[in-house]
Amino acid sequence: MKKLSLFIVVVALAAGCGSFPSTDGLERESIIELADRYFQDGKYRQASFLYTELMFRYPGDIQTDLFLLRSGLADREMKLWADAEFYLYRVVNEFPAGPWSDDAQFALAETMWMQRRDYRRDQTQVIRAREEAIRFLNDYPSSELRSEAEVLLVNINDHLAKRSLFIGKFYSRRNETDAALLYLRDALDSYGETSCRGAVLIAIGDLYRSVHNTYSAQTYYNRALEDCELTPDEEEEALKGLRELE
Repeated sequence: MKKLSLFIVVVALAAGCGSFPSTDGLERESIIELADRYFQDGKYRQASFLYTELMFRYPGDIQTDLFLLRSGLADREMKLWADAEFYLYRVVNEFPAGPWSDDAQFALAETMWMQRRDYRRDQTQVIRAREEAIRFLNDYPSSELRSEAEVLLVNINDHLAKRSLFIGKFYSRRNETDAALLYLRDALDSYGETSCRGAVLIAIGDLYRSVHNTYSAQTYYNRALEDCELTPDEEEEALKGLRELE
C-alpha cells in the first residue's frame, strides 16, 4: 500500500509539473506528502495550492496550523505579502498554544522586514516588523528561534536609527534645532546599540556647536571618541568639532 501511495504521488508530481497538481484519487496522507515535496523543492505555487486544498477537504484537521504556516511561507516566497500575513496571523491567533505559533510569529516579523525600503523612504513595514519581533521575544521566551529573533531586532533597530539620524541631519541643515534634536535623540535613545551610534553622537555635537552650546558639544564629541568604534572619517569629524570649539 505504501508503494502504491508513493507511485501515485510521483505520478501527481509529473502531471502537475508547471501547473496545479492533480489530487484525484489521493488520500490525505498522500496529499500532505505531495504538498511537502513541492514546498521542499521550492515549487511554492503548487505547494500553496495543495495546502489550501487540504484545509478545504479536511476542516478542523489536527495539522491545520501547519498547513496555514506552510501556505504563508509559500506565499511569502512568491512575494504575495498580504496573503502570507493573513495565513501567519491565523496561526498565531487561532492556535496560540500550538507547536507552530512561535514559527508563525517569527515569520511575521521576517515577512515585514523583507518588505523594507531604503531608510530614507516610508518605514511602515519596518516599524511593523519591530512590533512583531518584540511580540515574539515577549510571548515566546523559550523558543529555539529566540536568538534569530534577537539578531533580527538588532538589524531592524539599526535601520530605524539610521532613518532618525537621516531626518535629524535634514532638519539640522535647515537650522531647525528642536526638530533635529528630537530625531537625533530618538536615534540615540530608542534603538539600543547601533552601528550608527558614533555618527549620531557626532551629529548631536555638531548641532550643539551650531547653537554655541560648547559644553554639550564637547560632551557628545568626547562620548563618540571614547565610547564608539568610529571610522577614520568619523574620528576626524569629531576631533575637528572639538578643535573648532577651542
